[in-house]
Amino acid sequence: MTLFLIALAALSWTGLSLAVLAMVLRRVGTPRQAAWRAFGIGLVVNTISAWYASPGEPVAAVILIILCHLLLLPALLIAARREERP
Repeated sequence: MTLFLIALAALSWTGLSLAVLAMVLRRVGTPRQAAWRAFGIGLVVNTISAWYASPGEPVAAVILIILCHLLLLPALLIAARREERP
């Protein structure tokens, strides 16, 4: 149960951070570019943070962060496509 709650918290934090970052980056370029930039920046920053935050199991934490980002990428790209439609 604890592992499930940790995974759910990681997924929700990743979704929130990607959505806010994409919203901020949307002012610089197109929504699709903002989605990809948010994904890249979030993946790098959260992976490094997870690696240093979990001294006992850094590989498991990094895998969890990568999976959360990959699960949210399609939703982010669908939202970007929806914003690009006239």
